[in-house]
Amino acid sequence: MTLDPDALVDELAAGDTDETNRIVDDLGDLETTERYRLYDDLFDACRPVFEDAADGYVRQSVVRALREAYPGVERHPEGVDGLDVEDASHTDVAAQRDRYVAFLLDALDDPDGRVRVAAADAFDLLAVGLGMADLDDERDRIVKDLEALAAGQPEEKRKHTEQAREAVEHLSVAGMISDALSDRGS
Repeated sequence: MTLDPDALVDELAAGDTDETNRIVDDLGDLETTERYRLYDDLFDACRPVFEDAADGYVRQSVVRALREAYPGVERHPEGVDGLDVEDASHTDVAAQRDRYVAFLLDALDDPDGRVRVAAADAFDLLAVGLGMADLDDERDRIVKDLEALAAGQPEEKRKHTEQAREAVEHLSVAGMISDALSDRGS
């Protein structure tokens, strides 16, 4: 797979299901460090495609690709210290997460239900990482953002936003499981 964000975005913009699925699978197979190095450039290339695409499938494809490309450093056992990147910092990881969350919030307000479902699914995975990393303040902030979004949405959109909120609220269980396992090992 090419790691050229522009080439990946061109393929996503074409709306070919087989190519999209291949890209999503290939991104999911990357190591955390590779995803971390790729993510910002891919995000910057994907954002205009998402905003300009008239086809809901293309927008859904962008959400799916960014979900798989998101480094998920929160889920890595060593967090930022586990990245093989010289200048990686907690601030950089938090900035990536903030941009990603803002993007997913936009996707939850998309007119196409497929896009909203993909965004809600992405929040599921993000919630696991937040729980594993014990980022309770971050989780609470995201829940408030989701509640604010849901408050202004019609029912069909609100349904997906509520699914995302519930995932973020309740999947902090992953952190409790992680803590319980580490306590058993002590």
